[in-house]
Amino acid sequence: MIVLHWLIGVIFIGQFALGVVMVRTTSQRASFELIQLHKSFGFLLLGLIILRIAWRLGNVAPALPSSVGTLERRTAPLAHFALYAFQIALPLSG
Repeated sequence: MIVLHWLIGVIFIGQFALGVVMVRTTSQRASFELIQLHKSFGFLLLGLIILRIAWRLGNVAPALPSSVGTLERRTAPLAHFALYAFQIALPLSG
């Protein structure tokens, strides 16, 4: 899961960089190739995120340390849900 986590992170950041480069390229041919690459990595990212969510639903999350406060204990599940929702919405929105 750690490898999957970091793989998703690297691809996610790479997608932002690729997006910036592809819109600033003046060559139409290069721009087209970068757009195709961007779409391919987007579909890969979506598949990996779905795999990660499936893994998360099938396995129990580790317990939070006792030093974590009540507010953090209540908001952590909401924050994780929001992150998963954004990770699904972003590749689908293009």
